[in-house]
Amino acid sequence: MVFTGAVTAVAEDAAATATITGHVTREGDGSPVAFASIFVNSTDFTKNGVGFTDENGDYAVSGLKPGEYTVRFATETIGGGLLSEYWDGAQDRSSAQRITLTDGETINGIDATLQQGGSISGRVTQESDGAPQSGVTVYFSPNSLSLAPATARTAEDGTYRVDALVPGEYMVRFDAPTGSLADEFWDGAHDQQSATRVQVIAGEETPGIDASLVGGATISGQVTTAADGSAVSGSVSASSDGGGYVSAPINPDGSYSLSVGPGTYSVQFSSYDSRVLSEYWENARTQAEATAITVVPGQSLTLSAQLDAASAITGVVLIDGAPLADAIVEAWRDGQNVGMAYANMDGEYELMLPAGTYTVSAWGSSYDATYAKQYYDSADTASEATAVTLGSDADRTGVDFDLAVGGSIQGTVAAGNAELEGMGAEVTAYLWSAREWRAVARAYTVGEYVLGGTGWPLSADGGLLPAGTYTIGVEAEGFCTQFYGGAGSLEDADSFELAPGETLESIDVTLLTECVEPEPKPTLELSSTSVKAGGDITVTGENFAPGEKVAFELHSEPISLGELVAGEDGTLSGTFRIPSTVPAGAHHVVALGAESAFEVSVAIEVTAVAGGGGTGTVGGGGGSGLANTGASVPVTAALAGLFLAVLGAFLLRRRRSMS
Repeated sequence: MVFTGAVTAVAEDAAATATITGHVTREGDGSPVAFASIFVNSTDFTKNGVGFTDENGDYAVSGLKPGEYTVRFATETIGGGLLSEYWDGAQDRSSAQRITLTDGETINGIDATLQQGGSISGRVTQESDGAPQSGVTVYFSPNSLSLAPATARTAEDGTYRVDALVPGEYMVRFDAPTGSLADEFWDGAHDQQSATRVQVIAGEETPGIDASLVGGATISGQVTTAADGSAVSGSVSASSDGGGYVSAPINPDGSYSLSVGPGTYSVQFSSYDSRVLSEYWENARTQAEATAITVVPGQSLTLSAQLDAASAITGVVLIDGAPLADAIVEAWRDGQNVGMAYANMDGEYELMLPAGTYTVSAWGSSYDATYAKQYYDSADTASEATAVTLGSDADRTGVDFDLAVGGSIQGTVAAGNAELEGMGAEVTAYLWSAREWRAVARAYTVGEYVLGGTGWPLSADGGLLPAGTYTIGVEAEGFCTQFYGGAGSLEDADSFELAPGETLESIDVTLLTECVEPEPKPTLELSSTSVKAGGDITVTGENFAPGEKVAFELHSEPISLGELVAGEDGTLSGTFRIPSTVPAGAHHVVALGAESAFEVSVAIEVTAVAGGGGTGTVGGGGGSGLANTGASVPVTAALAGLFLAVLGAFLLRRRRSMS
């Protein structure tokens, strides 16, 4: 007799007339597989059929509508350790071969040859006395995410066995039914990173996967608020270095209890109330700062915590004056992210933090990184941000942001004569801001990189980098540090402009292992950092091109001082006269290359000289006379004299009146 889908899946209309048939056998001896289940499902599971193999391994599923289907051969109900599979030989639905059916069609030959699975067996006892442990749940987790895990439970004598495992590696975990014994991974590990994997081979049994469970440890205590000692609503968790994790709720009276295996843990006290700060043991805000605790079998450890109250940094995030929902606002301290919040539909956010001083930034939005990161107050970089100070007894309001569309930078880092290793290259984006290069973003790569983008497809019209002038620097172990344009230093790097909404591509760098020393830049020195107007100043310099004529000027309003010619060794020296008409204050002596494009300057303070002055002369360079700087000094002196005369007359009149 043949069991078919026609028995349980009746056609809904005349078009549901398609049929598939096939034959199911065992791998190895080719014997038929009886009573295997056949599941036929459309892509969206709206059209389905089911059937069973007969004693000869044959089946037919009819009454199917036209469409595309997968076929699964399931062996869960027949035993024998055979593996279920999809047609044609696939272990998961995503890689299964589809079958397309048309009206009235019958497709034959949808056959399967089922593989014998592997098995794992063992025995679980108690370490202290060797007594068998019944009721222990054993979990078998395959390394492949496409495969389903399996479970077994130990019998009265502590033994277990699981069949029909797909060949591969498995992590085996033994979960004790009570807290008196600690859970364990094979072989004797108490965290999954330390666990030894078990290899399963098709058609073979892997015996001896035993466990000897040790006594569990207990961590307990009270969690209250520091303000009034009331119980905290929340939970307590313990995380081991090897990835183990266990948690328990805090009871209404503030008590908690955790059962853990031997090992080293970081313990976190989590509050469900945003006005009460979560923390790690002992009084730490982050896991990196937490004090680790180590427990041994059978130990009872008491850890209590008093959680501090939180204050809020609040504000609104706008874009072109309109609220930006789902914008991300972050708080930073010492370069570490210590808090994060999302803006609501009105652009409002609330960051709950302990008292302290923070750098606060915002960008948007969480699902589409279109708007550039901005620091408070309207700063493009963290180093220019206005710090936000939060007290312990009051919220800090009005920390607002008005974002702009940003951009991103993409490119490739290539190794010219070697391979990138380890983490690859570190690529840094530098923004020219406040007269210096400031780092704004970093990425690690062994090839292509993206700066200021999240990689999401939605981020096509913006990015996290503010518009402006940029360059990039690249560092990698074993290679010379290099900047855009092949420069060896940040000062010599080429730059490029990033416009709002722009994605700059092909910003590429090729790294080298043999570094080229940059040519030394021309430098200047003055005989004094201060000179009286009308006085002389001696200028010396080096690293100029041999024989190059160098023009000298006094800035900010350029006044020609004359020329010097560099010697064969690239040095020069000469004396210039500062015109007596130069106003007192800060100035710069500037050297300009007549043949090569460079500009070198050095600061100088010009002090006032009594009386007026005419034009000066140029020394050392043999140049012409200096330009007159105008009448600003004489006018100032005249006005001062007039003021003193008026003031004297006023005082004389006042004395006469008092007499």
